Amino acid sequence: MQNWPRRFPAALLALFAAIVTAWSAETTNAPLGSADFHPTLQRSFGWRGDGSGRFPGATPVTEWSATKNVRWATVVGRSYSCPIVTDKCLFVTSEPNLLICLDRADGKVLWRVEMKSADLTDENSRKAAETYEAPKDGAGLAAATPLTDGERVYAVFGNGMIGAIDLNGKRKWTTCIVADPTTGYGRSASPILVAGKLIVHVSNLYAFDPATGEQLWVNTEAKASYGTPVSLRVGDVDLIVTPNGDVVRAADGKSVASEIGRGVHSSPIPCGDGAVCFGNNEVVTLRLNAAMKEQELWNGTVTGEVFGSPLLHENTLFVTTGTGELFAFNASGKGEQEPLINGRKIFEHENTSGPTAYASLTLAGKYLFFNSNRGETVVLEATREAKLVRRNKLPSGSGSSPIFSGGDMFLRDGDKLFCISTTAGR
Repeated sequence: MQNWPRRFPAALLALFAAIVTAWSAETTNAPLGSADFHPTLQRSFGWRGDGSGRFPGATPVTEWSATKNVRWATVVGRSYSCPIVTDKCLFVTSEPNLLICLDRADGKVLWRVEMKSADLTDENSRKAAETYEAPKDGAGLAAATPLTDGERVYAVFGNGMIGAIDLNGKRKWTTCIVADPTTGYGRSASPILVAGKLIVHVSNLYAFDPATGEQLWVNTEAKASYGTPVSLRVGDVDLIVTPNGDVVRAADGKSVASEIGRGVHSSPIPCGDGAVCFGNNEVVTLRLNAAMKEQELWNGTVTGEVFGSPLLHENTLFVTTGTGELFAFNASGKGEQEPLINGRKIFEHENTSGPTAYASLTLAGKYLFFNSNRGETVVLEATREAKLVRRNKLPSGSGSSPIFSGGDMFLRDGDKLFCISTTAGR
């Protein structure tokens, strides 16, 4: 018994460490959309959550209005970007170069950080940021959705500025990409994390050290599109696949394939086992082998221009068009396919001068959410029949997709960010 006082602290520390390890494993392994999910460098939270648009851990409300089931609504400014979430905070970008942090419980603004050209030490970068002019009727300066790894938030803006801010609002680093845009509507691709590198598709494809902002490589062959690239793992190789079908190795930025798929506006989505799907007028799913040769698994066609990214759920691939139509395909099929749902009209096309819906589909729990540019969000069952559940309307619209965490849905509308919640007063 004489050694007990000495052994006890060690045992207590071991027990504490075991509890912490178990808690960390639980939160790390929590499904996306769960209230327990916490982003990490390996499981970051950005556009459409992890890029797939699926939030299986969420338990969302399916009925709302500007007053019903609204926990809070906060003025944040206008943008096409989506919010992102941690367990305690929300982050959203806004015009012109703002990153805003809100308390997710009550929507109060905790801090605002403006990415200023004056923060840049390089004269060429500063001049590029100051002289950039966003295309008229384009995506604006804050179309890219930010990204968080649970320690820092990374924001990309149309003038080429990129910044990392910690969760307390302290600037960690700021840089600027000096290159002409390669799209007609400005820069809108959101950042992603691949193999510990921050990947930014602004004009060219860049990799940065997320801790320091040091540029690690640049690929000038992979020209930017409107959508966001995705990560793909083939064997033990981490790859970046762009909407235009360029495939770049994350380790060194080397191009290993090009012109795969048929993407233009929308982002591709990974489909497991080295497979990736592109959604455009022609929907194509293909697989890359170790030699970086593509094998087409199946393809199908839709009528209308595709802006939103496809969504895969239980071997069904859902695709929407800018005119508000829904298509669904059997994702396990082979060869040319007729869609399971052939252009069901979800929204009335009210404006002939532009698309009705830019937003990508999202899935929360067992429901699909499709948001129009004019504030109407349609909730559908996530089945091959996609039965209508509810039509909901907010006053203004935004063109961005909602995100989910637990019983909360966060959705932009006009200059406001709404929290639609199962715990809101009715």
